[in-house]
Amino acid sequence: MAKGGDLQAWFIEYQDLDRTDGRVVITPEGFEKLCDALEFNLEKIEPMVLLWKLNGVELGTVEFDGWESGMRAMNVKDIKGLKAAISSTVQDFENDSVLFKTFYRKVFDYLRPEQQRSVSAEDAVAVLPVVTGNSWVFEKFVKYLEANSDSIKVISRDQWQSLLELSKALSPDLSNYSNEDAWPAMFDGFVDWAKNSKPEAAK
Repeated sequence: MAKGGDLQAWFIEYQDLDRTDGRVVITPEGFEKLCDALEFNLEKIEPMVLLWKLNGVELGTVEFDGWESGMRAMNVKDIKGLKAAISSTVQDFENDSVLFKTFYRKVFDYLRPEQQRSVSAEDAVAVLPVVTGNSWVFEKFVKYLEANSDSIKVISRDQWQSLLELSKALSPDLSNYSNEDAWPAMFDGFVDWAKNSKPEAAK
């Protein structure tokens, strides 16, 4: 495992050294540089997992304490080991639904503006396909948001979290969904909309 000094020196490679507020932090520019070093595509899930594993405080922003504790938890000491650890975590998501659920819920916080309780539907449309892969429920929900962008502007935490559960519960023919169930009301409209394009949803 890398020593504390080694982790600090590594952090400094990406740290925003021009800050005058005293914060010891990697900002989005440095985070993108780190992703480049790791050969991570910014439009894929790995950068978001990296942010999560380094205890990021907001999108593209990592403080040294989070960096240090994250690296130690992953037992990482260099770029090669970090890349392997993140790739391993992404693979673990396939068989560990609890791990993915923890990550998925944290993504909401990264997207949520400070002092706000919701994320914008526009941000949800951009990020959900990145973090949820090929789930047809998520794909269809994103299309639903796009088709109703004039009326749906934000996604609440409850809607975000419940969407993951819906993706596990909903059958491809949508027949097991009931408006009487305790889903967020938005999902009633989503399912009604999806029923008009069931062949596409059931790929």
